[in-house]
Amino acid sequence: MYPSSSPPSWTTPIIRPHKHVGKATRLGKDSELSPHDRAEKTLLAISELKRYLDGVEKDLSRMSKKYSSKEIAQGVGFAATGIHEALTYLGIVKKVIEKTERIIAKKNIASVNETNGVS
Repeated sequence: MYPSSSPPSWTTPIIRPHKHVGKATRLGKDSELSPHDRAEKTLLAISELKRYLDGVEKDLSRMSKKYSSKEIAQGVGFAATGIHEALTYLGIVKKVIEKTERIIAKKNIASVNETNGVS
């Protein structure tokens, strides 16, 4: 919403929810969650954000082809490139979280095996 003192102008972006966005996942400090559960929630949030950004990227690509103004098309193209880079970094973060989870699971299994006397 815009305050009544400043009406929207052609330079003011209008932000509307994207059609691919579902219910937002809360990632606050949930002290009752285990590290594994927090990692799962983070991976879910990354998946939701990726799905949203994929949709926005596709919409921007379609919009850049619509406009005849070179500056507008170029600006939309830059935004689409930025979103593509963000998706790349989200993929890296997701892989790091998954790898960390596997390492922790292996250590936990080894710890249980040592406790039980299994080598």
